Amino acid sequence: MGEPRTSFVALVLAACAAGALCGALRLVAPGAPAELAVLELVHVRGGQMVLVLEEKHGERLLPVPVSRGEAEQIDSARGGRGKLLPAALAALGGRVLSASLDEASGSGVSAHLTLGSGSQKVRVDARAGEAIALALATGAPIVVDPSLLEAAGVHPDELRGKTTRTLRRAEAEAPVLGI
Repeated sequence: MGEPRTSFVALVLAACAAGALCGALRLVAPGAPAELAVLELVHVRGGQMVLVLEEKHGERLLPVPVSRGEAEQIDSARGGRGKLLPAALAALGGRVLSASLDEASGSGVSAHLTLGSGSQKVRVDARAGEAIALALATGAPIVVDPSLLEAAGVHPDELRGKTTRTLRRAEAEAPVLGI
C-alpha cells in the first residue's frame, strides 16, 4: 500500500480543525438548557448549606440550598468516593445521562435525573442535591432550565464589594429560598 496523498491528508486535517473550531465556538440555542459546574459548597446563616454552581459557558452563578446529607453526598462525589450507586446502576445496564434543575419553589429546587439503558430514557424526579451528587459521581452533565437561571442566577458583578450584611440590607430575600 502506498503513501497517503498529500491532498487527502490536508483534507482530513482541515476537517479535524473545522470540527474542533465548531466545538470550541459551540453556540447555545436559545431556550436550551445551560450546563453548570460546581464552584463551591458554603455554609450560610443557621447552618444551611448552599451549593454554588457556575454556568460553564457564561458568568452567572446559581445558589442551590442542600441538606447536610446532600452536602456530604456531593462532597463524596467530588472527592471520588460514593461510587456504590453508580456501580449498581451500571451493573443493571443503566447510566446517568444528566441531572436537570427545573424550578425553584418555597421548599427548594426541583430536579430530575435522566437515566438511560440502551436506547431507552427514563426521567426520575429527585431532590436537587441528590441529583447533582449522582451526576458528579458518574461524570454526567448538570443542566438548568434557562428560566430558572434567569430568575435565580446571580452575576458575579452583583457580588463584588458586597458583604453578607450589605447583601441582606440590599435584598430582603435571595433568589432561592430566602437564604
